[in-house]
Amino acid sequence: MNAQQMRQTVITMLAAETGCEPTQLTDGKIHIVTRKPERRSLAEHRRFNPHPGRIAAVTLGTGAVVSVEPEDLAWAENTFTTTDRDELFRGKSLADFIQRGIQDGLIVHGPFPRFTAPLSAIAKPEYAAGYTVKLVDIEGEYARNTHIIDRSKFTNALFPEPGASGRPTVFAAVAERAGEIVGIAGVSKDSEFMYQIGIDVLPRHRGNGLAPAMTASAARAVFGAGALPYYGTSNTNIASMRTAIAAGLRPTWVEVLTRPA
Repeated sequence: MNAQQMRQTVITMLAAETGCEPTQLTDGKIHIVTRKPERRSLAEHRRFNPHPGRIAAVTLGTGAVVSVEPEDLAWAENTFTTTDRDELFRGKSLADFIQRGIQDGLIVHGPFPRFTAPLSAIAKPEYAAGYTVKLVDIEGEYARNTHIIDRSKFTNALFPEPGASGRPTVFAAVAERAGEIVGIAGVSKDSEFMYQIGIDVLPRHRGNGLAPAMTASAARAVFGAGALPYYGTSNTNIASMRTAIAAGLRPTWVEVLTRPA
C-alpha cells in the first residue's frame, strides 16, 4: 500500500462513518452533514461498540466535516457553518459539542490525533539488549499454552475480555524479558480495511525502545494481513505520539466523537 492508497483508505472509512462525500474531506471547506445509517453495514465502517453516537467532527488537515443525526442538523448549521478548521477543534466549539452531548446523554471524546503510514515508511527501531519482541496469536495458542496474561496491566493493548468489543484482537507484538511479558502492542480488527494498534509497556521497562519496536512490528503484520494499520492517542499524550513517530507512523487525521455516558 503506497501513500495514495493509504490516504484513500482513510477517506473511504471516514466518508462511510460521517455520511459525507469523499471530496468533502479534502476540498478545504467546512461541511455539515447527516449520518447515513445504511452505511454502518459497509465493510469500511469501523465496528465501534457502542456506535460513536450522534455527533462527530473529523479533519485530514484541510477543512473538516461535522456529522450529526438529522434532528441535530439545524443546531449544527447554526453553530458551525462560519467556524474554521482550527476553531472547530478547540475552545467554544468543543464546549458546544459537550453541551449538546450532555443534552443527549453523551460524552464527547477527543480531539484524537490518528496516525498511519504506507508500508515503506514503517521503521525498524532498535531496542535494548535482553528483550525479545515477537508477533503472536495473543488470543490463541500463545495465551493458552505460554502465558496467563494479566489484562489489567495492558488496558490500552487488550480489551478486558476477548471478543467483548466486537472488534477481535487478531494478533499482537509482545515484548518479553526473562520469560515475563513486559509490553504488548495489540491489534484490533476495527473494520475489514483498518486495524488499530494499542500499546502498553510496564512502567519499569519503559525507555528501552520497546514501544516503537512493537508498534512497528505490529504495523508490518497488519500490512501483511492486507489492511491498513492506524494508531490513536489523546492530544496530550506526548510519549504516545513519539512512539507512533518513532515507528514510522505520521499524523493523518483528527477526530472528535461522542459515545453514550
